Amino acid sequence: MQIVLPFVHWRVPVVLLRGPARASGREVVLLSAGSPSAFIIGRFFAQEPAVVRRTRVPVWRLQRLVNEWRAAADLVDIEIDRVSARLFLDTTYLALPRWITSWMNVPEDLREFGRSHRNAQTDLRRIRTRNFECHLSREAKDFALFCEKFHRPHTTARHGSMTMVSPRWMLRYVFRQGMIQWVTRKGEKLAGGILTIKGKVLTKRVNGVLDGRADLLKEGVLSALYVHSMQEARRLGCTEINMGGSMPSLHDGVFRYKSKWASGLRSHEGFISANCVTLLDWNHLAGPVAEFLSQTSLIHHDQDGYSALWAFPHHEPLTAETLQQHYAQLAAAGLHRFDILLPGDLPAGFVCPANVRLIPLSAVADAGPDLLKHHRLPAPALSTETFLPAVNSPHHSHLQS
Repeated sequence: MQIVLPFVHWRVPVVLLRGPARASGREVVLLSAGSPSAFIIGRFFAQEPAVVRRTRVPVWRLQRLVNEWRAAADLVDIEIDRVSARLFLDTTYLALPRWITSWMNVPEDLREFGRSHRNAQTDLRRIRTRNFECHLSREAKDFALFCEKFHRPHTTARHGSMTMVSPRWMLRYVFRQGMIQWVTRKGEKLAGGILTIKGKVLTKRVNGVLDGRADLLKEGVLSALYVHSMQEARRLGCTEINMGGSMPSLHDGVFRYKSKWASGLRSHEGFISANCVTLLDWNHLAGPVAEFLSQTSLIHHDQDGYSALWAFPHHEPLTAETLQQHYAQLAAAGLHRFDILLPGDLPAGFVCPANVRLIPLSAVADAGPDLLKHHRLPAPALSTETFLPAVNSPHHSHLQS
């Protein structure tokens, strides 16, 4: 398919979009090429943007057109297959996975796991008081019930305009290889998820909540699915849990939830993720792009792993306390490096984690992705405490959890 896609999509749609920025409300322009990214467009604009200019070009002329139009844009977003990207586009872009997969080691002891994962501790305590029970099913009638009453309404309620409900034939194919895990209370089914097991890896394929009910989410039925998945994984002799995919941002709600439990990040095994890539570029990092990054941190490819880029909000006081609070909320296991753009000087008293690199925005205001990616930071020379070296992490699938 990687070979076929460049021929299928050999004419690439290109469009200039203008609208109010989600971060500031001021007018911004996005140059979008390829398959429009609901994720980038939805996070960049506050409302549906207007089309300023539109065309189609052969993929081998795409880079030339981007170079001609980019002066009018604050941000460039190219969604394209990986082969075309390698053959026809520059290597200076910030490359993002279309989806990112979280995974975890199966804990030996849940209480000990809770003590070492404070964000998950509250969920574990809440589950013990809600009287949730769990059982597994391979019955065909349960599959139909799960699709119509659990998965579809839950996915639609959770993802809104970015909803992509997996085709029923695909879900049936996965179900026949695995099973449905039900969470019940007093015999009533409240939530469910399709699981598969391969070797010693239990994979959570898709989840669902009864009628997509928000009150059940608040009670912790999804947390119950995760906890009981750990228990079933141990019972079945699994050592890892593949928690499924989410958007490549530390601010994505699904990603944040999985981070409570995750041990690391891996590439997603879905068709789109395996064959396509998101490429971002900009003329100026300061301004609309930094404002965008302050609300939508980006997880991007970095060597054989993943790093993240985030900008500290310019309207908040830059103190050691506020920086530490934001870092504690956004930090995720498995990142090679976490770059944080600062609108001012490094606050006194902040103890910088080993894999974090603090970068004054003024030093890279006109820098492109290539400079950040390859660590070539410009003059003036800054304190060695500001730019910290990256530390390698020991942690290096189209179905959506």
